[in-house]
Amino acid sequence: MIVVREVHLSDADAICAINRDALGYDFSPEDTRAQLERIIKAPHIALFVAAEGADVLGYIQLCDYENTYHRPLKNLVTLATSPAHRRRGVARRLLEVGESWARADGAAGVRLVTGHNRVDAREFYAAHGYEVRKEQTNLIKWWDRAGSASR
Repeated sequence: MIVVREVHLSDADAICAINRDALGYDFSPEDTRAQLERIIKAPHIALFVAAEGADVLGYIQLCDYENTYHRPLKNLVTLATSPAHRRRGVARRLLEVGESWARADGAAGVRLVTGHNRVDAREFYAAHGYEVRKEQTNLIKWWDRAGSASR
Protein backbone atom coordinates (compact mmCIF):
# COMPACT_ATOMS: atom_id res chain seq x y z
CA MET A 1 0.00 0.00 0.00
CA ILE A 2 1.32 3.44 -0.97
CA VAL A 3 1.38 5.97 1.85
CA VAL A 4 2.16 9.68 1.50
CA ARG A 5 3.94 11.09 4.55
CA GLU A 6 6.21 13.92 5.57
CA VAL A 7 9.83 13.43 4.63
CA HIS A 8 12.39 11.99 7.05
CA LEU A 9 16.12 12.64 6.96
CA SER A 10 16.55 8.90 6.37
CA ASP A 11 14.87 9.41 2.96
CA ALA A 12 17.89 11.35 1.66
CA ASP A 13 19.51 8.49 -0.29
CA ALA A 14 16.23 7.58 -1.99
CA ILE A 15 15.56 11.22 -2.91
CA CYS A 16 19.11 11.50 -4.28
CA ALA A 17 18.50 8.43 -6.46
CA ILE A 18 15.15 9.79 -7.69
CA ASN A 19 16.76 13.13 -8.53
CA ARG A 20 19.45 11.33 -10.52
CA ASP A 21 17.31 8.66 -12.22
CA ALA A 22 14.10 10.62 -12.85
CA LEU A 23 15.35 14.18 -13.28
CA GLY A 24 18.97 13.82 -14.35
CA TYR A 25 20.43 15.86 -11.47
CA ASP A 26 23.89 14.71 -10.37
CA PHE A 27 23.95 15.92 -6.76
CA SER A 28 25.85 13.85 -4.21
CA PRO A 29 24.13 11.90 -1.43
CA GLU A 30 25.98 14.03 1.13
CA ASP A 31 24.83 17.28 -0.45
CA THR A 32 21.29 15.93 -0.79
CA ARG A 33 21.26 15.05 2.90
CA ALA A 34 22.57 18.52 3.86
CA GLN A 35 19.89 20.20 1.74
CA LEU A 36 17.22 17.94 3.21
CA GLU A 37 18.30 18.97 6.73
CA ARG A 38 17.88 22.64 5.75
CA ILE A 39 14.51 22.05 4.11
CA ILE A 40 13.11 20.09 7.06
CA LYS A 41 13.93 23.00 9.40
CA ALA A 42 12.68 25.76 7.08
CA PRO A 43 9.25 27.33 7.59
CA HIS A 44 6.61 27.33 4.85
CA ILE A 45 8.10 24.40 2.94
CA ALA A 46 6.30 21.09 2.52
CA LEU A 47 8.11 17.98 1.43
CA PHE A 48 6.15 14.74 1.23
CA VAL A 49 7.24 11.31 0.06
CA ALA A 50 5.20 8.46 -1.33
CA ALA A 51 6.38 5.24 0.27
CA GLU A 52 5.54 1.60 0.05
CA GLY A 53 6.97 -0.06 3.12
CA ALA A 54 10.56 1.17 3.40
CA ASP A 55 10.77 2.12 -0.30
CA VAL A 56 10.43 5.78 -1.30
CA LEU A 57 8.67 5.88 -4.69
CA GLY A 58 8.58 9.64 -5.24
CA TYR A 59 8.34 13.03 -3.60
CA ILE A 60 6.84 16.49 -3.88
CA GLN A 61 8.22 19.78 -2.54
CA LEU A 62 6.25 23.03 -2.33
CA CYS A 63 6.98 26.42 -0.79
CA ASP A 64 5.54 29.92 -0.59
CA TYR A 65 5.39 32.00 -3.74
CA GLU A 66 4.69 35.57 -2.69
CA ASN A 67 4.76 38.67 -4.85
CA THR A 68 3.06 42.03 -5.18
CA TYR A 69 0.89 41.29 -8.22
CA HIS A 70 -1.47 38.49 -7.15
CA ARG A 71 -2.80 36.55 -4.20
CA PRO A 72 -0.53 34.06 -2.38
CA LEU A 73 0.46 30.95 -4.28
CA LYS A 74 2.52 27.90 -3.53
CA ASN A 75 5.43 27.06 -5.79
CA LEU A 76 5.69 23.41 -6.74
CA VAL A 77 9.45 23.06 -6.65
CA THR A 78 9.74 19.36 -7.45
CA LEU A 79 7.46 16.43 -8.17
CA ALA A 80 9.38 13.31 -9.11
CA THR A 81 8.69 9.60 -9.19
CA SER A 82 11.22 6.80 -9.46
CA PRO A 83 11.18 5.49 -13.04
CA ALA A 84 10.58 1.99 -11.65
CA HIS A 85 7.28 3.16 -10.11
CA ARG A 86 5.75 5.31 -12.84
CA ARG A 87 2.19 4.76 -14.04
CA ARG A 88 1.07 3.58 -10.59
CA GLY A 89 -0.66 6.81 -9.51
CA VAL A 90 2.24 7.91 -7.31
CA ALA A 91 2.64 11.37 -8.86
CA ARG A 92 -1.13 11.91 -8.88
CA ARG A 93 -1.35 11.04 -5.18
CA LEU A 94 1.60 13.30 -4.31
CA LEU A 95 0.04 16.16 -6.29
CA GLU A 96 -3.27 15.70 -4.44
CA VAL A 97 -1.51 15.86 -1.05
CA GLY A 98 0.59 18.86 -2.11
CA GLU A 99 -2.44 20.76 -3.39
CA SER A 100 -4.37 19.93 -0.23
CA TRP A 101 -1.51 21.32 1.89
CA ALA A 102 -1.40 24.47 -0.27
CA ARG A 103 -5.16 25.01 0.00
CA ALA A 104 -5.13 24.47 3.78
CA ASP A 105 -2.29 26.99 4.11
CA GLY A 106 -4.35 29.68 2.37
CA ALA A 107 -2.86 29.64 -1.11
CA ALA A 108 -5.00 30.78 -4.04
CA GLY A 109 -3.34 28.15 -6.25
CA VAL A 110 -0.17 26.33 -7.17
CA ARG A 111 2.32 27.42 -9.81
CA LEU A 112 5.27 25.58 -11.24
CA VAL A 113 7.94 25.71 -13.88
CA THR A 114 8.87 22.65 -15.92
CA GLY A 115 11.34 22.24 -18.72
CA HIS A 116 10.02 22.53 -22.24
CA ASN A 117 11.71 19.20 -22.98
CA ARG A 118 9.76 17.42 -20.20
CA VAL A 119 6.80 16.60 -22.43
CA ASP A 120 5.43 13.86 -20.15
CA ALA A 121 5.46 16.25 -17.19
CA ARG A 122 3.68 18.95 -19.18
CA GLU A 123 1.00 16.47 -20.25
CA PHE A 124 0.63 15.21 -16.66
CA TYR A 125 0.09 18.71 -15.29
CA ALA A 126 -2.33 19.62 -18.08
CA ALA A 127 -4.36 16.49 -17.29
CA HIS A 128 -4.59 17.73 -13.69
CA GLY A 129 -5.89 21.20 -14.53
CA TYR A 130 -2.66 23.18 -14.92
CA GLU A 131 -2.54 25.67 -17.77
CA VAL A 132 0.45 27.21 -19.48
CA ARG A 133 0.44 30.82 -18.41
CA LYS A 134 3.58 31.95 -20.21
CA GLU A 135 6.81 30.60 -21.62
CA GLN A 136 9.91 31.60 -19.67
CA THR A 137 13.67 31.35 -19.72
CA ASN A 138 15.24 29.93 -16.57
CA LEU A 139 18.30 31.96 -15.53
CA ILE A 140 20.64 31.44 -12.60
CA LYS A 141 23.82 33.01 -11.28
CA TRP A 142 25.95 30.65 -9.19
CA TRP A 143 28.31 32.10 -6.63
CA ASP A 144 30.38 28.94 -7.01
CA ARG A 145 29.91 25.92 -9.24
CA ALA A 146 30.63 23.49 -6.40
CA GLY A 147 27.12 23.88 -4.99
CA SER A 148 25.28 23.18 -8.21
CA ALA A 149 23.83 20.00 -9.55
CA SER A 150 24.51 19.38 -13.20
CA ARG A 151 21.56 19.40 -15.55
